[in-house]
Amino acid sequence: MALGLYIHVPFCPQRCPYCAFATVVGQEDRHGLYAEAICREIESWGHLSGPVETVFLGGGTPSQVEPALIGQMLEAAQRHLGLHSDAEISVEVNPGTVDREKFAALKALGCNRISIGAQAFRDADLRHLGRQHSAADVERAYAAARAAGFANVSLDLVANVLGVSEANWHFSVERAIALTPEHLSVYSLTIEEGTIFAQRQRQGLLEPVVDDRQARTLEWTDAQLVAAGYEHYEISNYARLGYRSRHNWGYWTGVPYLGVGLGAHSFIDGKRFWNTRDFNAYLDAMHQGRSPCAGEETIAPDTARRERLWLGLRTIEGVELTEEEVGRMQGSKRFDDLEKVGYLVLESQRLRLTRAGFLLADALSLELDRIVEEG
Repeated sequence: MALGLYIHVPFCPQRCPYCAFATVVGQEDRHGLYAEAICREIESWGHLSGPVETVFLGGGTPSQVEPALIGQMLEAAQRHLGLHSDAEISVEVNPGTVDREKFAALKALGCNRISIGAQAFRDADLRHLGRQHSAADVERAYAAARAAGFANVSLDLVANVLGVSEANWHFSVERAIALTPEHLSVYSLTIEEGTIFAQRQRQGLLEPVVDDRQARTLEWTDAQLVAAGYEHYEISNYARLGYRSRHNWGYWTGVPYLGVGLGAHSFIDGKRFWNTRDFNAYLDAMHQGRSPCAGEETIAPDTARRERLWLGLRTIEGVELTEEEVGRMQGSKRFDDLEKVGYLVLESQRLRLTRAGFLLADALSLELDRIVEEG
């Protein structure tokens, strides 16, 4: 079966105020122990039928660890799961933690896609986000990746951050376009529980950007990126032809994936399960030959249908409906109204959102789910 592999590398120089991922600050002396634990966990899944078609090393900051340790993890994946000869192998990097030599080492290991966490191109905006790197670091990291021979580079940007002017956001987008990456991810800032930003919000020190500005920002960004030749193939993602993120595309289209490492999530055989977020507990479990799993959920048919609809509608290709679902939608005045105003298109049994619909994807997905449920 097709299989995606996510490897979580949690180490970070500091915890960003908006980050809700499982991260570990410092602990440089335990990088090797963690890599060994990852290899053991991968080995424990050797019974899965592969090969692995995509690998994504995320974090955390994978570029914080030595490339040799990443090589150990990839070698374990090859030995126990098997890597497809054309596997997409992506590595997240933070500017300021990479140089040409490190990129060259990653490329020599078989990594063929780099995702740079730029976030912004104004130093003041980066400081507002609690980032340690500078805009110059982003430029240097991008140039170093190209110099090392990477032909598939993605940049991440964070939109709709309170305190960041629209002019500064426009500058960041325009600068990102000027670098000509193959892929851009544009994420609106969400304030997650348990983060520093969430604490500030409770204290009245931080308010989210108002909805009309969020919509205006995303509309402007979409227009700029599409005009620059990028395909808006998923709500938050843009790519040049042939450069969609194959790994993330698997998430949105229901491809099974195995997640290994601290707090990693998996979806296999209709079950979703996840690892402990406790660093010491994870290392102890792998050292003692125990599963690090902290919980699991068997996906009920109604939940599977809902997730298929929601995830599919995030993409430009939409979702294939059943005959029953088509019948319920075509018999609904609410659906007819949404179609008439240009938010969605139903062709045969495939439903997709338009560019205008993408901006309202969450609300539209909820409404369409109600239509299917209620008939």
